[in-house]
Amino acid sequence: MLPDYLLAFTIWLLIALTWMPVYIHVLKQLEDSAQSKFVHELFYQYLMEVKLGEAEKGISSIEKKEQTYPIFWEEDNKVCIQYENVFQQSKKICDVWTE
Repeated sequence: MLPDYLLAFTIWLLIALTWMPVYIHVLKQLEDSAQSKFVHELFYQYLMEVKLGEAEKGISSIEKKEQTYPIFWEEDNKVCIQYENVFQQSKKICDVWTE
């Protein structure tokens, strides 16, 4: 009787130790995806405000949710926003500005 319980416990432990890191990684990916969506929306909202004249074109950063997102106006009318994702990687989203 005891070996059966031990075998069942070992199998459940093996399953848990195998799938738990996968589950955690999937949760991190979902969080990263939500953050990326938020930054994209923030960036395009800013671009629309600039287009409508409600925001300044040369602004250097946006502050939302206790975080600062720097904005870079580069040559050839290229505008970019930079942020750090869930995995502590620096990400940059760029678009071409047209008047």
